[in-house]
Amino acid sequence: MTGPGLREQILLKETENAGEKRKSTDNSTADTVVREPKMSNGPEQYFTAYDDVSVHRLMVRDASRTEAYRRAVLENAHLFKDKVVMDVGAGTGVLSLFAKQAGAKKVYAVEASGMTAVLKEIIELNDEEGVIEVVEGRAEEVDIGGAKVDIMISEWMGFYLLHESMLDSVILAREKHLDEDGIMFPSHATIYAAPVKMDEWVQEEFTDWSDVYGFNMTPMAQKAMESRLGSGQPEVTCLAPDSLLAEPVPVLHLDLRWVQREEVEKVEDRKFVSVTREGRLHGLALWFDATFNPMLYDEDEAAKIHKVVLGTGPRDVPTHWKQTVLLLLGDGGQTLEEDEVVGWQLGMEQSASNPRQYSLSLELLDPSTEEHPVPCICRMGKCALIKALLDKEEEEMEDMEELPPQLV
Repeated sequence: MTGPGLREQILLKETENAGEKRKSTDNSTADTVVREPKMSNGPEQYFTAYDDVSVHRLMVRDASRTEAYRRAVLENAHLFKDKVVMDVGAGTGVLSLFAKQAGAKKVYAVEASGMTAVLKEIIELNDEEGVIEVVEGRAEEVDIGGAKVDIMISEWMGFYLLHESMLDSVILAREKHLDEDGIMFPSHATIYAAPVKMDEWVQEEFTDWSDVYGFNMTPMAQKAMESRLGSGQPEVTCLAPDSLLAEPVPVLHLDLRWVQREEVEKVEDRKFVSVTREGRLHGLALWFDATFNPMLYDEDEAAKIHKVVLGTGPRDVPTHWKQTVLLLLGDGGQTLEEDEVVGWQLGMEQSASNPRQYSLSLELLDPSTEEHPVPCICRMGKCALIKALLDKEEEEMEDMEELPPQLV
């Protein structure tokens, strides 16, 4: 196995924890996992990390990522034609070059890391017309002469979408630079979660100690388990589609044209789902979709949009983001049967000392005693009945809306 990429190293370093808390109550199935990041060198460390060429190689050579952006821009060239564009966190400048290729009349390539000098050289080699202007500094702070941009494009997404918290900078830059009728690329983003089994990973990490050259070394397995849980590190890995124990459910949906920083400072999500594949519950996997499908007031222009979705889940083509798994390894993982209901309370909260870090928490819930959200997609009788009634009410409301005014 190859070692983790730099983005993964940053994730693992910043989500270390002095220990894992576990509690058992009458209303819980026992597992509570808390990830508290250690103090780091602060937000400035984020920018210096992107001085490393290997990070940019990792991202540019991620074909799913880069091709999604290329298609989103070039297949929607009518949106970029003769428009002013800002590329937030331009890096190698590839997104700025796509925007120029699509017909933008002006592109501001904004970059705050030490890569700015290299970025300028890349632009000089590929932009003879002088469409792209490299701007050094943070996008939320730079001065572009009071100009407003029509489109703001950025690849700001971190692991499980929010890690690195570059979205904060994008939101502030949007408020400062984007025209009131401007659009965001991507336009929407959604975090998904699903309970997963990781049999092969558990075998490799722990179980193999049962037979080492014919000797039983299972105490090492226990030590390895304690060490892994004590580190508090999520596991960043590419999961197979058959590792999903239930259908993925949305955790958070963001309209990037309007989302505010307060909405992503703290995220709480409670879910109950029905198991669709039996197996041991080893963790909760998180990933995201980024969608290029901006809402336009002009119906003719809106009809021309080619929707593009960049998916990073187990059923998608693998990306460098992979999936982030919050581990639940007590007793080797709880065994789940098909149609059994499993519930959890997931928390994501920005660190007060360094907003680019998130503390992640996960608690398993007892579906028979804990309150379910309404509506709830699990198949327990009460939830299924409430959902059916709500669906029927929604259908009746839609039918009413289709009636002529005089019949309502």
